[in-house]
Amino acid sequence: MPFEMALGDTVVRGRIDAVFADPDGGATVVDWKTGEPPEGPQAIGHAAVQLAVYRLAWAALQGCPESVVRAAFYYVRSGVTVVPDALPGPDELAALVSDK
Repeated sequence: MPFEMALGDTVVRGRIDAVFADPDGGATVVDWKTGEPPEGPQAIGHAAVQLAVYRLAWAALQGCPESVVRAAFYYVRSGVTVVPDALPGPDELAALVSDK
């Protein structure tokens, strides 16, 4: 599902690979990956920025709070799912994209 949204003064465009309904009424956004899973907390934290954008986009598209949207990477070759411990929120994301 394609999306476009503003983060601060920056317009971000992307495509969400998949979204699954959770039993508690929330949703999990999944980004399919063909490479290898990130190793170590710093690499996972860096990758988490993409998931945070997807989570925020899905919440905006659905009109729901971002707190009910989870996000994960699924590495197809290895069958590994990576769920970051924490995802940046809207203000942190806006600061991150404005620094680039």
